[in-house]
Amino acid sequence: MTTLTKTPSDALHGPSSASRILAIALMELRIIFRNKTVLTGAVLMPVAMAVYMYYVGADQMTGPSGVAVLVGLTLMVVALLGVYLTATTTLATRRQELFLKRLRSGESSDTVIWLGMLTPIVALVAAQLALVGVGFAVAGVEAPTRPLVVLGAVFGFLALCATAGMLTSVFTPSAAAAQITTLPFFFVVIGTFFWTAFDDGFEMLSRLTPGGALQNLLMAGWGAGTLDASVAGAAVVILAWIVLPYLVAARRFRWEKR
Repeated sequence: MTTLTKTPSDALHGPSSASRILAIALMELRIIFRNKTVLTGAVLMPVAMAVYMYYVGADQMTGPSGVAVLVGLTLMVVALLGVYLTATTTLATRRQELFLKRLRSGESSDTVIWLGMLTPIVALVAAQLALVGVGFAVAGVEAPTRPLVVLGAVFGFLALCATAGMLTSVFTPSAAAAQITTLPFFFVVIGTFFWTAFDDGFEMLSRLTPGGALQNLLMAGWGAGTLDASVAGAAVVILAWIVLPYLVAARRFRWEKR
């Protein structure tokens, strides 16, 4: 009978990055579901707000452009509360608890730690949005004519909120402070989403903003806009708003409280 033993190379390399990310993510999920305050903010509140947005706007927002606006508002509410605010609060709290410092003292790289912390938050909100989408479909909301464009916009915006939360946490000393430090980004995203709709001569500039790029993609997804170079440009803008906050945060991120 033969027995399987670990080779010296297996012992040397240890767990893979993927397994480390999964371990940190599962640990974070357990913490989220044990904390009633975080659970309410990350799971219950966004869904409640999405339902409210539907009942408030479903009658007024009809046709491709109206549905795109309704979906955009719902997406922003759910993602900003569920991903952006939760990511900011979580990273600030874990820093205060010295949890991040302990993680970094191990073998995991910085990127592995960030992915492990943020992945469960994004996954939870993605699951919520899937349920909201099913609810919209059952309620008779018009389906997108270009679903791949809409899916790209949704996942891109979720990633954008995650890296923005990572950056905002740098300037957030505690979970309580997150209620203040997150407000500017809330206003920027929601304000620029509506700014794109105004014919004020600054349409090109407005589409360089996160809200403007999101609206451009959703309009194209529901057939209210043409699938042209501006849509590709909006995708690049969303990507830039994902990468730039990450690069800045990676340089300035603090792993322990001051």
